Amino acid sequence: MCRMVVFEGLCTRCGTPQTWTDLTQELSCLEAKNKGYFGECSRGIHVEEHDFDQECNTCADEDEGIGDLDEALAPAGNSNNSFQHSMSSHQSNPGKSNPSKRGAAEDAGEASKKQRT
Repeated sequence: MCRMVVFEGLCTRCGTPQTWTDLTQELSCLEAKNKGYFGECSRGIHVEEHDFDQECNTCADEDEGIGDLDEALAPAGNSNNSFQHSMSSHQSNPGKSNPSKRGAAEDAGEASKKQRT
């Protein structure tokens, strides 16, 4: 017999009933695995329901400040350009090496030489 584990409960903030589909598990029995499909066995599916209370996605988004955003305020193409500009201004010159990193590597090499003798 295949088992399906379902987590249901209430949102801890708004109290609406929720089924947490991303936590749902489908556990196939050997007969169903051999046939290639969940629930394709002679005994069917046994559903286990567990209580699980958590904030729903809507309440969690509002808590993080995402649910209140008005997308009409931001122009469509400007956010990506400002990100690229800020990234290009912080990139180092790929032709130059960092002398502090090279110096640390040389110090580590000398320390390992000292340990060998």
